[in-house]
Amino acid sequence: MFTPETSKHFKKYTDPSGVVSYILTTRFAPVQQSFYFTSSCMTDDARYLWFWGKFPPSVVPICAVLDFETDEIIPHFETINAQIGQVDPDNGDLYFTNCDGLYKVSPRDTESVEERANKSVISYTPFDRFEKNLKGDPPCNGVYCQHLTWANDRKTCLLEPQFTVNGSRVGTINIETGEYEEWLQIHGNRYHHAQICPGDPTLGMVNEDFYIDAVTGEYKLIRTLEDGTLCRIVLVRKDGSATVIPPMFKTRATHEWWAQDGKSLYSVDMTMGICRYTMDEGEWELRVPGKAWHGHCSKNEKYYVSDIDLVDQNFRGCESRVRFYNYETKKDIFIITENPRWNAPDKQNRFHMDPHPQFTAGDKYVAHTVTVDGHIDVALTSVGQLVEMTK
Repeated sequence: MFTPETSKHFKKYTDPSGVVSYILTTRFAPVQQSFYFTSSCMTDDARYLWFWGKFPPSVVPICAVLDFETDEIIPHFETINAQIGQVDPDNGDLYFTNCDGLYKVSPRDTESVEERANKSVISYTPFDRFEKNLKGDPPCNGVYCQHLTWANDRKTCLLEPQFTVNGSRVGTINIETGEYEEWLQIHGNRYHHAQICPGDPTLGMVNEDFYIDAVTGEYKLIRTLEDGTLCRIVLVRKDGSATVIPPMFKTRATHEWWAQDGKSLYSVDMTMGICRYTMDEGEWELRVPGKAWHGHCSKNEKYYVSDIDLVDQNFRGCESRVRFYNYETKKDIFIITENPRWNAPDKQNRFHMDPHPQFTAGDKYVAHTVTVDGHIDVALTSVGQLVEMTK
């Protein structure tokens, strides 16, 4: 089987830090990006690598897969507008949502698309909104969910379809039967980044986010409690309850994820670093000190990656770096010392091109998005190399 080191599709890149990465230079699309950090983009055996392609000026994503067994890239145009999906770590099947429903596609068969749930299950249609308006009810049109994560049983997924008018639904779906079970609805603010607890399919985490009021056009901030606590991190349960977890630094938190065993969750403080919250003790610790933007951890929680914006005022497309941190030795190294700026601060990039580093392929590689070669590209970096360099 081929590897990033031997595949014809990759170019070797050596960072000033000495870290070697491999950049995917064969392009089926002008813009190619790794998946969002909450969803592994490779199978555990490192055979399949899924990634996004985009065709400017459109920002609509289309997925493709690289089969390292044959060293072949297979575009899957049937995945148009695929949101943040899940790759089966054993066989490479991709589960994804778009505006029409929830689907599964096999990596080597572009005709294999299976509908697992249609939009009548996970969304309300424009016709529903029209009918509600005729009845005098407030418009309540839902749109497709952005995130799809499953529990360790690989059957139960947590979804967060958004109402067009100021609200969210949270519920689970069985990807084998298509059965949807709603946990709760919230109106007057937005929940995003729904992630089911890996070890407990009755528990999930959602994150309250900024949004623009669909009626007034007003920009709405994340709510705060009377003492200033940011209502960013919310635990939701199958019984419909929702509990705010106060962030470690009270007024600041962003970009959360679960540990693999579900016994702890993580949140990033962009100034202080990666924070870890243990479910049993209900206590925070600063796990990885230092500025961070997004973060991720290995399954054993010994190693961490993060991306860092290199500007005083963050903007999409700004210069950035990618960092590896060895928790056992407390040493770090830059995977990418600097991703060059892609656009001016007053021209926000539309491709959501943050590096979004993630551990993948059973923690064999770190996948991330880079701009060091003059394109928006996918890169893979060996974890073994990073551990050796931080002993």
